[in-house]
Amino acid sequence: MSPRRSGGPERANEILASAAKLFQEKGVRAVSIDDIVRGAGIAKGTFYLYFKTKDDLLARLADALVAQMAQAAAEAGRNGDTALDRFAHAVLAMQRIDRSQPYLADALNHPENSVLHDLTNIALVRQLAPVLAAIVEGGKGEGDFDVDDAQATLEFLLAGQAALLGGGRFNWSPEEHAARLRATLIIIERALGTAKGALMTRLASLGDTP
Repeated sequence: MSPRRSGGPERANEILASAAKLFQEKGVRAVSIDDIVRGAGIAKGTFYLYFKTKDDLLARLADALVAQMAQAAAEAGRNGDTALDRFAHAVLAMQRIDRSQPYLADALNHPENSVLHDLTNIALVRQLAPVLAAIVEGGKGEGDFDVDDAQATLEFLLAGQAALLGGGRFNWSPEEHAARLRATLIIIERALGTAKGALMTRLASLGDTP
C-alpha cells in the first residue's frame, strides 16, 4: 500500500528489509511487529504509516518476490541458442528466486494465509505467463514449440501447477510429489508442442529440474 503521509519508499523498503531478515532467521510466525520495528530502528507508529498488519507486509514481500521472478525469467530467457534453451533458462531462474526466500513459502503455505497464497498465485500467473509466452511465440518459428495461444496455455499450466504442487494442500509424500512433478513436465511438453522429453532434457542439462 502507499504510505499515508510523506516519507518516501526508502522507509518502507527499510521495514521490508528488516522483516525479511527476521523472517529468514526465525520464521514468520515467530516474528512480531515489535521485532520488525526494533530491527528497522523505527517507532511502532511508523510501521502503521506503511502497512496495516503483518499480513499486509507479507503481501508486499510476496508481490516483490513475484516481480523478481518475472524479471529474472525475462533476463535469463535471453540466453541460449534455441527457444527451448531460453525457456529452460527462464524456468530455472524463476525457481532460484522462489527458493531464495523459503520463509515466504512457509508463510504462504500456512492454512491461515490461504487468501494471501491464492492472491500470490494469481500475481504469479499474470506476471510470468507473458514472459514465458514471449519465448514460446519466438520459438514457434524455429520449430521448438507448436501451440496456438501460448499465453492462455501457460496461464492454465502455471495455475494448475500452483494448485497441485504448491501450498502442500494435498500432503503428497516425496515420492508422490516427484511423480506429479514429472507428470506436470510431460503435460507442459505436450501442451506447448515440444518434442517428447525435449524440455526435461534441457532442464537436466542445465543442472536442475523445476
